[in-house]
This record gives sequence, structure tokens and C-alpha cells, in this order.
Amino acid sequence: MLSLSTRLIGPCITKPSLLSYPKASASTLLEGQFPCDCIPDLQKPWVRTMSLFTSLPFLLLTVVTASCADTEAENCENIQKTCPVIACGPPGINGFPGKDGRDGAKGEKGEPGQGLRGSQGPPGKMGPQGTPGIPGIPGPTGQKGDPGENMGDYIRLATSEIATLRSELNQIKNWLIFSLGKKVGKKIFFTNGKKMPFNEVKTLCAQFQGRVATPMNAEENRALKDFITEEAFLGITDQETEGQFMDLTGSRVTYQNWNDGEPNNTSPGEHCVTLLSDGTWNDIACSASYLTVCEFSI
Repeated sequence: MLSLSTRLIGPCITKPSLLSYPKASASTLLEGQFPCDCIPDLQKPWVRTMSLFTSLPFLLLTVVTASCADTEAENCENIQKTCPVIACGPPGINGFPGKDGRDGAKGEKGEPGQGLRGSQGPPGKMGPQGTPGIPGIPGPTGQKGDPGENMGDYIRLATSEIATLRSELNQIKNWLIFSLGKKVGKKIFFTNGKKMPFNEVKTLCAQFQGRVATPMNAEENRALKDFITEEAFLGITDQETEGQFMDLTGSRVTYQNWNDGEPNNTSPGEHCVTLLSDGTWNDIACSASYLTVCEFSI
């Protein structure tokens, strides 16, 4: 148990110091308004000594009351303020977080990850063709094949079939000549019975690999006269040079059978030739339309 000379102020144990303040009043002593020492340990020697003298507080109180003058009251109050009282309260609330610090230095590159491998991309464009390589070594000779069939039989059969086809073709040709055309020497004359200008007659005959009828002698001229029933174009013109009549191959004609007074070039541009019904020839304008007669070589 503590003596009257000590008291608790806050968490400290205080004791008056009469040696330093001999003039302190009794009221000051009772209120503890003078310098004090904070004693965290009650086991100090002087604390135990003072607890043995129960009358000592009263003696000290009398001495302090007599010696402490009123002029010292203000100094005591100022001195009182030098002894702080430590108050223990609850902890305060956390403040707001501070601003982010600056970015640190860039770290070293890490090891490659262990992620899944992506799918293969589309193939790229084909590159340029490389240079040809060196020819390889010839391979081994193969085994001898089986003997072939005798081709003589096939040749004889083919020859027989060709002869048969040629005979049939000649027969068809004779039918055509008899019904549609006129054969003379190595020529056949055909007509479609239509009238057209000279250039159209020439084009039509060429489409069938023929040409406009051109008698090269009296026999061909007679056969052509007997074949036609009206005036027809011949394959003879003087379009290149006036008065020089040429066939369509560009050769000058050696056989001619002009009518009396022909060629007279009566109308300007009479550069073509027609065969009259009596077998004589007449120069005529190429733009006029006359019977179409083509000749084919056989």
C-alpha cells in the first residue's frame, strides 16, 4: 500500500520533492501541483523507506505550508505544466493510400513460355524454278517383250477396205455428176442454180475448195455450154490490167471464145466475163448478178 507522500497521476507514480521546493504550501502538496518524476517501478529504495514513516507526510505538509509564499504560486503553476500526463487512447483510423511510385527498371527477358503451339499457317508462294539437275544414270535394260502379231494380215485387210471405199466413192461421184453436175476430162462442173455478183460466186466456190468455172479449151467450153441453161460467170477478169484477161490463179488465158465485137468495155468497169447460151463470151460488170457455176478437180 502506498503512503500519503505518493499518488497516481495517469499511468505515472509521483512523489513531491521538498528539497527542490521548500516553500510549497500544504494545498500544493495535497493536489500534487509541483514537479514530479515518473516512476515506472514501485520497488525503488526511497519508496520503501517513506512507507515506513507514517508521520512524515504531516511534518512535510507543515513545513511546505509555512515556507511557500504566495509569490511563488505562479512559479509553481508554471512548473506544474512541465510534468506531462501521458494518456493512452484507441489507435487512429488508417489514412488514404499514397501515390504510386515510379516504374522500376525493365527486367531481363524471361525464359520462353510453355504455351500450346499454334496451328500451321497457309503455304507461301511458290519460289522460282531451280536449275535443271544433272541427268541420272540410265536404268537397266528391260526384258524382251513377247513377239508381236503378224502385221501382214492387217495391211491386207486395210488395203481391201480402202479399195472398197474408193469404189463406193467413185459410185457416189458418178451419181452426183449424173444428177447435179457435168464431168469433162479431170473437171466436174456444179451449180446451185442461184444468181449472185461475181465476188460472192468466187467466195462460195472457195468455201467448197473449188473455183469459178474456167474453160481451158474448146471441149470444156462445150461441156459447160451444155450444162448451163442461162448466162453464167466465168473465172476470168481484166481487173488488174485493162484488156489483159487472167484466170483466178493469175495466169493469162490462152483459150478465148469471144462473141462478135467483144470485149468492148461498153459500160465503164466491165472487167468480168460471162458464158452466153451459144457458148461465146461477153465482158460484163462484176457487180451484176449471174448464174453460179463452180468447178472441182478429180
